[in-house]
Amino acid sequence: MGIFLLEMADGSEMILTAGRATRTESGDVAFEYVDARGNWSRSCTVQSTQVKTAYARRVGEDGMARWVPQLSTGRWWAY
Repeated sequence: MGIFLLEMADGSEMILTAGRATRTESGDVAFEYVDARGNWSRSCTVQSTQVKTAYARRVGEDGMARWVPQLSTGRWWAY
C-alpha cells in the first residue's frame, strides 16, 4: 500500500492511499488496488488538468520519510 500526495492546480492538496499510482497515456493520474487474485482495478482517476505535481511517500536510506516527486510527463508507476 502506498501513500500519494497530489498538489492540485487550484492550490489544494489531496492525499490518497492505494496499491499503486500511475500516469496514464493521456496524462491523468490514476490510483489502483489489487484483489486477492492479483487483479488490479482502478479506484480513482484525476484529470491531468487538475494536477500540478504528484508525489509518492518513500523512506530514504537515512530512515526519514519524504515526498518524492513523480515525473510531470510520460508514463510512470509508483508503488
